[in-house]
Amino acid sequence: MRIDERDGILIGAGAGLMLVVLLVLQSFIGSGLLSSKTVTSTTTAATSTIPDAYQQLAAGYANRLLLLEARNVSGLVGGYEGNATIEWTGQMPNMAGTYNGSNQIHTLLNESFPGDMVNLTLSIENQTIAGPQGRYWVVNSEFEWAGYSSRCGVVNGKIAAQDSYVYSNDAWLIARETWNSLAYYMVFPSCQFP
Repeated sequence: MRIDERDGILIGAGAGLMLVVLLVLQSFIGSGLLSSKTVTSTTTAATSTIPDAYQQLAAGYANRLLLLEARNVSGLVGGYEGNATIEWTGQMPNMAGTYNGSNQIHTLLNESFPGDMVNLTLSIENQTIAGPQGRYWVVNSEFEWAGYSSRCGVVNGKIAAQDSYVYSNDAWLIARETWNSLAYYMVFPSCQFP
């Protein structure tokens, strides 16, 4: 064997060995041609990153209507942010207005609707959930209601509702609610809620 051939074989073997060593090192380090990388990303709990927001809101809103029908004022108030706003418009004798914060909302729900009802039934006509819109998701619905008021006798009506929800403290809470009363009927038209 000639010296040139022997040097070429040694250089080739050395280069091959060096390539194997580099590939092994790269796989241990986690970068390189034959390695795989695992990328972990962390997201904050903004409304757009909650994967099942739609399902949570649909279930939460259905539960809210059950609480309304059961006249469970404490359960209803617990579904609002502490500084939430309710606006009631349309045909709502002595109830139309804007109510802010837990205390005013509790008084409204407890002393008028649904708190003044002896019994109450609801039937939802339609419901849509849209979001996210910034940090809010919006539930639009229309429902009919009927009941008996201890003051006003048989009453019923139809409401178009819009509830803006925000994700806060691991729960969906209503930040703003607007109820537009499309129809309102009572046996004693002169009756007034508080």
